[in-house]
Amino acid sequence: VVTYQQVCLAPEIFQRVCKSKKTLLIFDELHHAGDGKNWGKALRSAFDPAVFRLILSGTPFRSDNNPIPFIRYEHDESRADFAYGYTEAIRDNVCRPIVFPSYEGELSWLSEGQEHHATFEDGLKFNRQRERLKTALLQDTWLGPVITDAHAQLTRLRKEEQPDAGGLIVCMDQDHARWVAELVARVTGTKAEVAVSDDPAASQTIEAFGMHKKQQWLVAVNMVSEGVDIPRLRVGVYGTNVITEMYFRQVVGRFVRMQEGLPKPQRAWLYLPKDPVLVHYAKQIKAERDHVLEEIMPAGQRDLFGRVTISTNEYVPLMAVARMDSLIGEDETRSEGDAAAVQEPAVSLYEQKQDLRDLHRLLVSAVSRTSGVDHRKLNAELIARTGSRVDQATVEQLKKRIQQLEKWKDRGYDGKR
Repeated sequence: VVTYQQVCLAPEIFQRVCKSKKTLLIFDELHHAGDGKNWGKALRSAFDPAVFRLILSGTPFRSDNNPIPFIRYEHDESRADFAYGYTEAIRDNVCRPIVFPSYEGELSWLSEGQEHHATFEDGLKFNRQRERLKTALLQDTWLGPVITDAHAQLTRLRKEEQPDAGGLIVCMDQDHARWVAELVARVTGTKAEVAVSDDPAASQTIEAFGMHKKQQWLVAVNMVSEGVDIPRLRVGVYGTNVITEMYFRQVVGRFVRMQEGLPKPQRAWLYLPKDPVLVHYAKQIKAERDHVLEEIMPAGQRDLFGRVTISTNEYVPLMAVARMDSLIGEDETRSEGDAAAVQEPAVSLYEQKQDLRDLHRLLVSAVSRTSGVDHRKLNAELIARTGSRVDQATVEQLKKRIQQLEKWKDRGYDGKR
């Protein structure tokens, strides 16, 4: 057993072994080694001579869009020989169903000398979208009610189903995590444990939380993703500005492992802002997803803010009021034994169009930023090319508009300016 890092240090040694005898290689979580990374190059050099390869991955895609070594791609999409997804795992009682209470909000902030007001339903340019999300996550008037509702759900679970059920809040950074822990104490009266990546004792904190059944809440930053196993986690709050699909799915994965000896369906809950990207992931989470090399938006834009500090002269959150809006995945909560509980829900025509319009809006903003062409001119060009207006388009026409926008995003805008 070796790590990818060890292979990277001496790929020629492993290459000689593979050439000397027939070799079966088992790669665990291979998505960590994209071809654009040193690990990916070293793996190809070391293991190209191998006769057999078994590749395992729970999230077979990368947020930086680098191809994964030894993965077969067709038309920029990965092709698995065998896929075992979330739906199958629910059917086999391996995973819990998860639902996503999503929260709207009336949000206000100052940016570049101007005051802005918006809800998550409003279409905004990318910079304003990230400011809107950050405003929600930094205001106790928005995050406080969300945590209160999540705590009520956790209390119910501990009383009625699982006495040791635990909750997890994923935060933006260390300062945010400590502020959130104080907020948890204020609105719930309970002490939250804090685990941040820069704390040498963070791993011990997580391990202790997993074992100490009386502790209810864990607040974490970049610590609770792959490799962390706390089966008693049942309730979460997505309080981070990271919106890559891989990270979202890894967070979801912390809540869905089924436990023996508990009543089914053991559903889990992840509370989240009604940000259009997060809602898109939540609506798709039950379906197995292939690796599409090009994501909705460039990788650098999907980690909102990253580690870039926004000057208080440019951005100041003013006010945020949370409002419970919808329960994504509610159809999964039917009684155990109901075979339909693991079926994909029937999606209404309205919901299909709404999802496509959300994606369309994101792509228009992305193309506008890279091309310098305003939204009005982009939409006029789309009408000329597709013969449809976005508010009147059929599902197929919306898909056609999205296809054109994706081409512009990848290859550059070639229409009228």
